[in-house]
Amino acid sequence: MAKSKKRSDGLYQKSLVVGRKPDGHYIRKTLYAKTKKELDQKVSELTQQLNSGLQVWENGLSFAELAEIWFEQYNPDAAEPWRYNQWSVVQNHLLPSLGEMKIRDIRQLHLQTIITSMAKKGFATGTMKNVKQIAVRIMRVAVGSDLIMRNPFLEVKVPIKEPEARRALTEFEISLITNTWDGHNLGPMAMIMLYAGLRRGEAAALEWNDIDFENRIIKVTKSCSMLRNKNIVKKPKTKAGTRDVPIPNVLLSVLQRIRKTAGYVCTCANGAQLTGSSYAAQWKSYQNYLNVKAGGQNGAGPHIHRIDVIDNITAHMLRHTYATMLFDADVDVKSAQKFLGHSDIEVTLSIYTHLTKFKEEKAVNALNSHLDEMLESKCYASNVVRLQQIHS
Repeated sequence: MAKSKKRSDGLYQKSLVVGRKPDGHYIRKTLYAKTKKELDQKVSELTQQLNSGLQVWENGLSFAELAEIWFEQYNPDAAEPWRYNQWSVVQNHLLPSLGEMKIRDIRQLHLQTIITSMAKKGFATGTMKNVKQIAVRIMRVAVGSDLIMRNPFLEVKVPIKEPEARRALTEFEISLITNTWDGHNLGPMAMIMLYAGLRRGEAAALEWNDIDFENRIIKVTKSCSMLRNKNIVKKPKTKAGTRDVPIPNVLLSVLQRIRKTAGYVCTCANGAQLTGSSYAAQWKSYQNYLNVKAGGQNGAGPHIHRIDVIDNITAHMLRHTYATMLFDADVDVKSAQKFLGHSDIEVTLSIYTHLTKFKEEKAVNALNSHLDEMLESKCYASNVVRLQQIHS
């Protein structure tokens, strides 16, 4: 540490190394005082602040700049889907509030406010944990570069939110999709997810040579990450994801009608491979199509108002409905695990347990309704009067 010295104007000064930039250069801070005792006091206060992590070294680096350094220099070999998803989180959740802030001004409260706001908006616990994890990683770069003494985001609390119960499609919605599949480009894809339980990425990666028409089996051997403008096909994340799924009669007839010799089964209307953007646009179009087929009305200008008659239907609802149909068909849990591609049987068991409880509640409600109707019937009332006459 440099010694203090007295300037020609009578002030005492001392230069301290208070950090290091990401490029390795030192960051220095010079303190001034009228007396040596006062200077020593300032040095002591600054050292205490730095050691407690209450002050970030004086530099102009913003959070947005630090995030870009972390993204480009600390993850050069990461797979593109991972990079895309991570940067989407940064752009959507962190940069709007933290982007322009200087690293020296950021405190725990800033990220806690973001997380709390997400919780109020209904974000899942997993999503909020991911936001915190990325923010911690970004600020870890500042710690490692001696820009800050400690990471201000480590103690941010993520509220535990109970996940909403997955909804299976109603009988009407199942019938709607089944009987209108040939009227929209995504109709076949919806049928594959509904009656074979494929995940969205698995359905998008499905090729005609993956379908064994003779043995009535879909061979799931790959999945894809649908990025905004392209699609990256890869092997399933787990060994269980690679599986053979039986093709029921209702799906077999669909596949036979649209059968081709090669290429992807589910594509854009022009035959191109689905991307994140094209899928999002077409799924919205498919939702509108189903709404009209169900008797609703899509808005068209100020004079024709939208009328919704069905709830929002997602790809995961189709897969969950497939799991529900396996349960209703008394398919054993081990076979269900295989068909769904669950690596952990506990995941399948949790679905079956939930459905068992739902079925029991439905049975109890049915019994109560039957008993209420019986007790309110005229026949029951006349029997009560008869008993009263007998005992009078």
